[in-house]
Amino acid sequence: MPPPPRSARRRDARRRAAALVLLVLGLVMVGAAVWLWGRTPAVSTQLAVSTQSAASTQSAASTQSAASTQSAASTQSAASTQSAVSTQSAASTPAPSPAATAAPTSGLSFSPALLSGYDSNAPLNCAPTAGPGTVTLDGTLAVWQPLRLRFTGPAATEAGSDPNPFLDYRLTVRFVGPSGRAYSVPGFFAGDGQGGGAGDQWAARFAADEPGRWRWCASFRAGPGVAVALDPAAGRSLAFDGAAGTFEVAPAEPNAPGFFALGRLEYAGGHYLKFRHGPYWLKTGANSPENFLAYSGFEDTADTDANAFLHSYAAHIADWRPGDPTLPGAADEGKGIIGALNYLAGAGVNSIYFLPMNLGGDGNDTWPFLSPEDVTHYDVGKLAQWRVVFEHAQRRGIGLHIVLNETESANRRWFDGGAVVDDILSPPRQLFYRELVARFADLPAIKWNLSEESVFSRDEAIALAGYLGALDWADHPIAVHNPADWFGPLEDILGREEFSLTSIQYQIDEAGALVEAWRANSARAGRPWVVELDENRPAQEGLTPDNAGALRKTVLYDALFSGAGGVEWYLGDHALPVGGDLNVEDFRTRADMWAYSLYARRFLEDNAPFWLMAPADELLSGEAADYGGGEVLARPGEVYAVYLPSAALPASLAAPDGGYTLRWYNPRSGVFAGEPLALTAAGGALPLGSPPADSAADWVALITAAAYTPPPPPAYP
Repeated sequence: MPPPPRSARRRDARRRAAALVLLVLGLVMVGAAVWLWGRTPAVSTQLAVSTQSAASTQSAASTQSAASTQSAASTQSAASTQSAVSTQSAASTPAPSPAATAAPTSGLSFSPALLSGYDSNAPLNCAPTAGPGTVTLDGTLAVWQPLRLRFTGPAATEAGSDPNPFLDYRLTVRFVGPSGRAYSVPGFFAGDGQGGGAGDQWAARFAADEPGRWRWCASFRAGPGVAVALDPAAGRSLAFDGAAGTFEVAPAEPNAPGFFALGRLEYAGGHYLKFRHGPYWLKTGANSPENFLAYSGFEDTADTDANAFLHSYAAHIADWRPGDPTLPGAADEGKGIIGALNYLAGAGVNSIYFLPMNLGGDGNDTWPFLSPEDVTHYDVGKLAQWRVVFEHAQRRGIGLHIVLNETESANRRWFDGGAVVDDILSPPRQLFYRELVARFADLPAIKWNLSEESVFSRDEAIALAGYLGALDWADHPIAVHNPADWFGPLEDILGREEFSLTSIQYQIDEAGALVEAWRANSARAGRPWVVELDENRPAQEGLTPDNAGALRKTVLYDALFSGAGGVEWYLGDHALPVGGDLNVEDFRTRADMWAYSLYARRFLEDNAPFWLMAPADELLSGEAADYGGGEVLARPGEVYAVYLPSAALPASLAAPDGGYTLRWYNPRSGVFAGEPLALTAAGGALPLGSPPADSAADWVALITAAAYTPPPPPAYP
C-alpha cells in the first residue's frame, strides 16, 4: 500500500506490565486441564484411536482402521490415511443452553488463582463426562505432515447465534508426544467437515514433531464467550469432552514436498530462521499484493470499495498443472490462484505477504467472516478454500507472511465496532486470532505480523503478541511492521521474547545500514532479531518492470550481504497491466527481480555458511564508489562474500596472510564465471583483481582460505 508519512507520536500506554504478564501466563491455560492417563508403549505402527465410554472409566476396545484410505487428489500425499472410531453417536446430544454456565468474554478477565498448581507439562486425565461420538483422523501419519482430528458433536450452522458455534463452544485438544512434550491445540467448528457451513463436525489440526506413539485428549466446553475464556473450567462439559486416543507417527518423509520434509520454520536464537529438521532460511519474497486473498474464486468474496476490483490471476491459469488442487465445491475454480503460486515457486519466490482481513483499510476486499459487519461468525467454506491455497503454497516451498492489521484506524477498530477502546484485546479480536491459529498453525512456514505500519502502543503490541503467542502452540515467529521513516514500534519491543524478527519499511538507499543497525540493536538488547526488509520506498514506485537492475545493486545484495534474513519486494502503485500492491494480476511483470533474488539466495545457500557470517564492510578498500561501494559478509580467516556494484577498480580485502581461492559469480546470470584463482594475502591485504569480463558491471567474489572446509550444501525447497 502507498503509505503517507506518519506522526511519530504513540498512543499512551493503557495497561500495567503486571497485568500483561498475567495475561500471557493465563492464556497458556486455554482449554487445558490437569489430566492424567497412563502411557501405553508403542507396539504397532498402525493407527490406534481409542475412546472411553461415559459410563465407565475402562478404555474401549481398540478399533480397526477405516476400510478405505482417503484419496489425495488435491494436495494430500498418496499415503494419506483416514481412520475412524465409531462409538455412541453424540449427534443427538442436545446443545446446552449457553446461559447455563456463564463464561468470561474478555481475555483480561481472570483470577491469578487459576494459575495455582498449574503445570503445562502435566500428563492428562481423560475421564469423560459425556458420550464420545465418532472420531476421525485425517492426514498422513508422518512427522510434519498435517493431521486433522475430527469429532462428531452438536449440530450447528455457521450463522447460528443461540449458541454461536465459534464463540460459545471451545474445543481444545491436548497432544502428547513420545518424549512427553505436550501441545494444547485450539480446535474449531468445521461444519460438515468438507467445507459446508452446517453440520456436526468439530476439528483440531496438528503436525507431529517426533515419531512414535502420540496420545491426545479432547476438552469440549459450551457457554457464552467460552471460546475466548481463560478458565479451563469455564462453561460446561458437552458431547465428546474427555475423549482420548492414540496414533502412531512415522519419521519425516525425506521426499515430502516443500517444507513438509524440513519441519517448522523457527526462531533459532540468532539472525536467521531455521527449519527444525532442515537448513537456515533466507527469504526472497513478494510483498504484494497485500490483498492476495481478494480472489474472485473464493466464496462470498466482494470488493466493498468503489473500484470493484477482485483478483482472478487469469494470466496464471495456464500455470496450473494436472494433480494440483482446485477449490472445494467447484471443479475448475482456483486454477488462477494455484497457478500463481506455481509460477512464483518456479521463479524462486519463497514467501508471500498478505492480510486475511483488510476491512477499513486498503482494498476492503478480504475477510474470513460471513459478512464484513459480523466479526463473530466465520465463513467455513471460504476458510476451507484458504486452507487449500495455503497448504499448496507450503508444498511448493512458499512461506506465508500473515499480516493481522493495517495502520488505518478503521481497520484497527473494526473488531471494536469502530470505537476507540482501552482494551485492544476485545473478544472479537481474540476470536480472530484463535480461528487463524486453529485452522492454519499446523503449517510449517508461517510468520505472524501484528500490523502493517503499526501504530499500536508498546503495551498494545506486547499484549497482542502475548495473546497470539499463547494460542499458537507451534510458536511461529512474530513481527511488527514499522511505518515509513519511523522506527518507534521496533524500539519499543527490543529485547522482548514475544518478538523474533522485523518487518521493515525502508528507503532503498538505507537498506544495508538499517539491517546492520537492527542486528546490532537487537543483539545489544539480548534477543538477536532476524532482520527482514519488507517494503521498499518510494511507495508509488516500488518494484517495477524497469528498475530491477538498480534495486539489485541498491537493495538486494546490500541487504543480504549486511546480514538480512530476507527481502520481500513491494510492487508500488501502478495501473494494469503492470499492476501494483492491490491489483497485480501477472507476476511475470517482475520476472527479472524474481530471478536476481533467486541467484543471490542460492549463492549464499550453496556456497557460504551465511548463518555463521557477519557484515564486515570495513575489510574492503579501493573499490569503485558506485551505489555506495562494496558489501562484505564474512567469517574472517575462513570465507568472505564480497559484492561489488561496479568492479571497475581492483579492490583489496583485509585478510590474514596466507593462501586463498577466489571465484567470480555473476549476479545477473546466477553462474560462476572463469576458473578459480589462487591468491595470496601478504601484509594483511588480499588484492582481488578484476573479474573475467564486464568489469564495469556488478560482480560477487567468493573468497575461501586454503584450509577452509565448507559445510555440505543444504537441500532447500
